[in-house]
Amino acid sequence: MKLSYEAVERLTGSGRYSLVENEDSVVLIYYPPTAEEASGLPSETLRTLEIRLKRGQSEYEVLGAQVKENGRVVKDVTPQELELWLQFVEG
Repeated sequence: MKLSYEAVERLTGSGRYSLVENEDSVVLIYYPPTAEEASGLPSETLRTLEIRLKRGQSEYEVLGAQVKENGRVVKDVTPQELELWLQFVEG
């Protein structure tokens, strides 16, 4: 599964995503609204979706993802589970 550089640029421009790159890896991190923002009830849980990518010539290859709560992995997400999101993002 592929994700274009243009789509990543749009996502990071939205303010809800950040791209973290180093020599060995690329991670696109999604910061959804907190439970407190969504419900108005106090919550100390910070949830993120960290999507592992591999840089290609003109696009990223999606390797998989993890849902984390307060930095702890609570669910592994396969590229197939991200398919609908990818279709939406690529438009």
